[in-house]
Amino acid sequence: MVSGKPSKIKLFKSTKNFNFILILLCLILVFLGKLDLIAIRNMKGFLSDFLAPITYALNKPVKEIAGVFEDVKSAGSLREENIRLKTEIRKLNVINSKTSSQELELLELRKLLKVLPERKNQIITARAITAPGGVFANTVLINAGKDYGIKIGQPAISSLGLVGYVVNVGMKTSRIILLIDINSMIPIYFTSSNWPAIVQGQSGELLKIKFLSSKARPIEGEIVETSGHGGRLPSGINVGKVVKSFSGNFYVKPSVDFLRLTYITIITNKTSLPTFSRSFQGFAPLQKPKSSISLKGLNLSGKRKIESTED
Repeated sequence: MVSGKPSKIKLFKSTKNFNFILILLCLILVFLGKLDLIAIRNMKGFLSDFLAPITYALNKPVKEIAGVFEDVKSAGSLREENIRLKTEIRKLNVINSKTSSQELELLELRKLLKVLPERKNQIITARAITAPGGVFANTVLINAGKDYGIKIGQPAISSLGLVGYVVNVGMKTSRIILLIDINSMIPIYFTSSNWPAIVQGQSGELLKIKFLSSKARPIEGEIVETSGHGGRLPSGINVGKVVKSFSGNFYVKPSVDFLRLTYITIITNKTSLPTFSRSFQGFAPLQKPKSSISLKGLNLSGKRKIESTED
């Protein structure tokens, strides 16, 4: 029978020798690390120079691929930014169009406040829902009727002046006959010469002047306003200005552009004859008084006393 004692001794000796070798290698490596040998430095430099092109060649595709991924990522972000900016531009365009429309409406409504006569009036402002003009009549329809107190005969104005007057009223709509209609006849007076007359539509751009005194001399370019004569319309509403044709006849060109009517205001409390302002001087020019001589008898000295009187 073989004893196990010698085998244990051999195992111990081999383990001891292995540990000694490891310790010796560690000491050699520490010693070599402390040495600043020229050969080792040259070897390190050679290895760095040798591996640099290989490292650059390996890193270049990696950098290119990283750049491609970065470009794709930036292109995706730019596309999203472009879509966002286009959406913002569309929103701004909508807001801009709404703002422009509201600004025009505001200017139109502001002008409406300036066109009214000096007296306080109750007004209703409505939108024109049909285009003016027609085959047999020049009228326009607005979206207000009896529910707003509108009645037949009430005057209609815009921001520029007189549009016409109401001829038909429904519960929700009203129809207005325009100045240019051939059935429209409006009492007016010339603001410079102060002569009264009547203007009649001709289904065209100009109004015909009727019932003007033969003594009247209209002035080209003078403003024409409503006279209030007859009590149908208030006085002082702008109608247009006097123009002269090539034939020498005078007409009135309306100040309102009937093809671009948007808002129309109805004066709803016009039910009685107008009371003229103090500055209004009648429907005909004032005549200057002529002086005359009359004999009043004798004075204290026995001579006739002459005095001047006025007709």
